Amino acid sequence: MWAQMGNGLHGHLDWANAQNSPLTCELERLYDWAALYGVPILLATAASGDVLATGNIGGQLLTDTLARGSNGLDYTVLATTDLIAGNTPVTVRCTTKGAAGNLAAGMTLTLIDPVANVNSTLTVDVDGITGGADDELEADWRARVADEWQTVTTTGARSGKPADYRFWAKSAHPSVTGALVQLHTLGIGTVVVRPVCNGLLDRLPTAAVLDAVSADLAVIAPATADWRVTAPIVHPVTLTIHLPPAVDTAQNRVDIQAALDVLVLGKGGTDAGVLELLWAEIDTAIAVITSQYTLDESGGTITWLAYEIPVLQPINWI
Repeated sequence: MWAQMGNGLHGHLDWANAQNSPLTCELERLYDWAALYGVPILLATAASGDVLATGNIGGQLLTDTLARGSNGLDYTVLATTDLIAGNTPVTVRCTTKGAAGNLAAGMTLTLIDPVANVNSTLTVDVDGITGGADDELEADWRARVADEWQTVTTTGARSGKPADYRFWAKSAHPSVTGALVQLHTLGIGTVVVRPVCNGLLDRLPTAAVLDAVSADLAVIAPATADWRVTAPIVHPVTLTIHLPPAVDTAQNRVDIQAALDVLVLGKGGTDAGVLELLWAEIDTAIAVITSQYTLDESGGTITWLAYEIPVLQPINWI
């Protein structure tokens, strides 16, 4: 009994000690830390965008008209729209929050109830229906809380340093995983913020993400700051690899592509200068899958500039 009591006492002390840091505390206490430092968890967002409607001129799609996508989710019309000749853009928003609501250009929605003078099929416009994201992962939220805790306790409040803009961008939308911040590129005192979204196509922010970051910066950035929010430039990384017949299997190709995707996603941009992807890093990633391969390095050094992000293209297999 004495041993059991001692074990329980020390176990409680270990638990209490863990609650003293947002890095180790339980989820319930993490909410307390987040409230204390003003870092709420990012909740899921609803996808929105334009679809193209056709029908007789003068036909109307009223506000709150519902259409259903091929993903089984419903989308509501945000504002009454009168049809014109040809395709008429209509803004819609998914009624269910989350990444599942995103739709690529060219996909279709079908009106749930027929509308007079309006064709039932709506086509997603060129920019897609975007901006939908799931709730922020606990690990990502914990990292943001710890980042703010460390900043406040070491350097004080955020005042507009490059690291501050990166933090603010990541706090504006769940899709943002980082940001490139360039100072004085458009003149003395200017700040260009380029959000990076590793989970989206080509790591690029959609219009909805850019709008969310801009909206947050308008509230939190220093009043005298001259900032802009725009997308990074994609730097394509194309690799050519030869596998001997003995190891040239579909699974090896998939595994090598995945390993190199992880490697390239781990590479970001820089606020200034040039970054490089070393051939030795590529060799190391491939060697985990197989040591029997030939990597074509004739293209020279792989580098990219501060405003660019590397994006791995489909591998050329020879």
